[in-house]
Amino acid sequence: MKTIWIDIYHIPQFNYYLPLIRRLVKLGHVVLLTALNRGRLVTICKNDLTKFNLMGDENSMFPHVELYSIGKHRMKKWSVILEANMLRIIRLFFWRFKHHVDICFTNGFHAAMLSRLFGNLCYTFGDDPDTFDLKPKLCFATKVHFCLYDRPYNLDYRAKVLKCLKEWSSLSINTFEPNICVLGKYGVQPKQYIFLREVSVGTVNYAGQAAGAIRDVASMIANAQCTMHNGEKMKVLFSLEEKNRRSEYPADWILLQEPIEDIHSLIYYSAGLVSSGDSMAREAALLGVPAYYLGIRHSMPANLAASKVANLQNTVTMPFEQWITNVCDGAKSVEERINDQNILRDKIDHEFIDINAYMLSLVEKEREK
Repeated sequence: MKTIWIDIYHIPQFNYYLPLIRRLVKLGHVVLLTALNRGRLVTICKNDLTKFNLMGDENSMFPHVELYSIGKHRMKKWSVILEANMLRIIRLFFWRFKHHVDICFTNGFHAAMLSRLFGNLCYTFGDDPDTFDLKPKLCFATKVHFCLYDRPYNLDYRAKVLKCLKEWSSLSINTFEPNICVLGKYGVQPKQYIFLREVSVGTVNYAGQAAGAIRDVASMIANAQCTMHNGEKMKVLFSLEEKNRRSEYPADWILLQEPIEDIHSLIYYSAGLVSSGDSMAREAALLGVPAYYLGIRHSMPANLAASKVANLQNTVTMPFEQWITNVCDGAKSVEERINDQNILRDKIDHEFIDINAYMLSLVEKEREK
């Protein structure tokens, strides 16, 4: 039995590690999960861990996952620098001092730095080698991994590139099971609605991106007159990170309230997804859903890989008006849309590795020593 420390900063990272956490718990390992208090991240962690019966007690059949909220992110740049980085490292130091750890998994450099200090193994995973924390991760981590499918020409030789995208850990054919029952809450049917996602741009990842990308194409969506095969108008499910801006968007869009029950099933059954953030756009593409990214990170390696393997579109590869017109083609039946999705999912599965099996092998390798 090993004690595994997993440190996460936002929801996509939790989704990435959740399948691994489930496997680790079943194998009898102890998992210590530290999460940045950012938006609904901690709440979603609690809900999902409880749903899978991972946050047990001393009477549980398996060792339970222990969740710790460490650090704060207020969606402001000053908070990113002070609370989410400087103060968080200090708090993590005292947390790590009190806890035994054998192996650490993380996407950032905080846990890698402390792992080097305290002498435990640390493996980092990510999909953006252009971020500022690459050098400290290369300096402190046991091994730095990037889920990028193809190796960028300028990536440091010390980093290992895995033939997949990080979203595949939770969305692969072997891991993800869509739940059609979640559609009933919103009164929608498979492939008869569009999913929209507007993110906050008050973070480092979205520095330089203008706010309201989804708002700015609302008229194009309306003009496309999205219809179903039977001629009825498609509904719109709308995920908005800054709820105080709801009045800036069409009133007939159905606003989703976090935490959203099985958001990936809602994406999976949609006719198409449009997002101003690249994470959810990639997720939709890997689920075989026609996806369009409205942000500015076109050259990010993970987004390039999703465009190559999973047909993710953006403002460079295809005009949005053309894309939304194709998605809103009422002549395409539900059966045709589902068939196209299955073909694409099979293609992705053939080209990607099983990333969960790879991460588990790192733990098993250490256990055999």
